[in-house]
Amino acid sequence: HEVKWYPSWGETRMVNMIKDRADWCISRQRAWGVPIPIIYCEDGTPVIDRKVFDHIIALVKENGSNIWYEKSAKELLPEGYTNEHSPNGEFTKENDIMDVWFDSGSSWNGTLKERGYSFPANLYLEGSDQYRGWFNSSLIVSVATQGVAPYKSVVSHGWVLDEHGEQMHKSKGNGVDPIKIANVYGSDILRLWVASVNYQQDVRIGDNLIKQVAEQYRKIRNTLKFISWNVADFDVNNQAKSFEKADKYILAKLDAVIEEVTADFDNYDFQNAMSAIMTFMSSDLSAFYLDISKDILYCEGKDSVRRNQVQTVLYHIGEALLCILNPVLPFTMDEFNKNLPGERKANAQFLDYPKCEKAADRDEILKEYDLFKSFRNDVLKALEVARSEQVIGSSQQAMVEVELLKEESAIKAIFEGMDPRDISTLFVVSGFKFASVDAPAYEYAKVKVSRHQGHFCERCWNYEDDAEVQEDGTYLCKRCSKVVK
Repeated sequence: HEVKWYPSWGETRMVNMIKDRADWCISRQRAWGVPIPIIYCEDGTPVIDRKVFDHIIALVKENGSNIWYEKSAKELLPEGYTNEHSPNGEFTKENDIMDVWFDSGSSWNGTLKERGYSFPANLYLEGSDQYRGWFNSSLIVSVATQGVAPYKSVVSHGWVLDEHGEQMHKSKGNGVDPIKIANVYGSDILRLWVASVNYQQDVRIGDNLIKQVAEQYRKIRNTLKFISWNVADFDVNNQAKSFEKADKYILAKLDAVIEEVTADFDNYDFQNAMSAIMTFMSSDLSAFYLDISKDILYCEGKDSVRRNQVQTVLYHIGEALLCILNPVLPFTMDEFNKNLPGERKANAQFLDYPKCEKAADRDEILKEYDLFKSFRNDVLKALEVARSEQVIGSSQQAMVEVELLKEESAIKAIFEGMDPRDISTLFVVSGFKFASVDAPAYEYAKVKVSRHQGHFCERCWNYEDDAEVQEDGTYLCKRCSKVVK
């Protein structure tokens, strides 16, 4: 079989190590270790006898390797054993021990083959110094005795250094204790740090770096909280069958993330996997879908079709995040699992990993979504300028008018047939329309932002020209008025 090396340069390194390797002397002159089980006769002839070896093996299995040091040579031989090279029945023991690398290099035999597990091992994982050590000796011993490498894949990693890139030493007092980090921040944050760094190189750790990871964790946790709160009253047996544009965008993006993360995990590329998950949670969820969902979740009718669609989407996102984050954040995901609706498994570890569906139209939807996001960024930039110039306070006070500069037909096609109110929701504003404007030009459009002149709705905080006045003189937009009634 062909061994896969992570990183790929590991193969070249190992080839050079084996190519330049001299003969291996497997004995060592040490006071204690795994003994070389050779017994010598009076004339110095070694006893090479299967029965003797089997007898010594049985003794070691029962008593441990210390038995070699506790008993005399004669006591280690089978009862009544005689040899023509020892006419007086005198025997001596070999004093040398096995080289420890032969010891560990044959570990695949005791841990896998003798216990009936599949061999070769799926994975050997160790520091990059082991190309001259464990990876190396294991390969030699296995190929010599079995004719195959003892592993299908090898992953090597760098060293953990302190915050300043210095090696940790007791004398320097710069050691970082993982138990202390786990006790202060929780073990999931330590695991998140491990998954977020490029472990194939030397990495740094220290209090300031862990604080950054804790901030990253807080963002993950807040997203999961938002999802679990807003699906608390969701009936999983009453899921939406059709979806709006924004829903289709985020579901297609989720599917692409599942595909990317699965491939990354398969290749032990945890840093890239976590980067893809974090980008999805911040750029696609927090900055877009969850932001536009608030108005729908809080203000639409409790059992409305639109709210049901958004809850269905959030439920699917929650279930997927639960599983793709579980290998890295098992304790958090077990807690999150208990907070999702429907019949739950006793522990998140019992759940299957999500599969990428890659629907026929997925890539087309993602292409449209990328165009929409680029265009939406133009609008968001204009809203930020209007906010800084105090034209508006919140974006919900805004009336947005847009004149397209490029991709005109493709962008207009995105909003074709959509209700004006739904278009406004996509930008979290109170009014949106395409028109010729005298305004700053961005990448895709000129965008004019003015203060909406309609009435303020006390319930959803949007503005509407023909909102309904209430008995107390305040206003409710038509949607909110209908829901309240």
